[in-house]
Amino acid sequence: MRIDVNEPNSAEKFWEGMREVAAAATRHQDDDLLEAVVKIGRAALAQGIELVPSCGFFLACPVCSAASGQRCINSPGHPLGDDRLHPERIELAEKAMRGEVPLPGPLR
Repeated sequence: MRIDVNEPNSAEKFWEGMREVAAAATRHQDDDLLEAVVKIGRAALAQGIELVPSCGFFLACPVCSAASGQRCINSPGHPLGDDRLHPERIELAEKAMRGEVPLPGPLR
């Protein structure tokens, strides 16, 4: 499959593929592969690919402890509604991918 970088949803397609890799790395408990996902994500950001909210799938959720690659679950005081990820997870992922905060373990 070829992705046209000028296509309106090309960034989402890129991150969708990255989510699939993160989910596989979680299934196989491969921390090295998870680290590679973050490196690729940071390189993509450096090349101008926009960060989309679903990039939070790369990190564990600080609210519900969903593992990398897993969707969040409703937690007391933190309902999801129609969202797949808690806002705190999305915010943490955005900051981590931009290098503003250290990556949480095991992605150091």
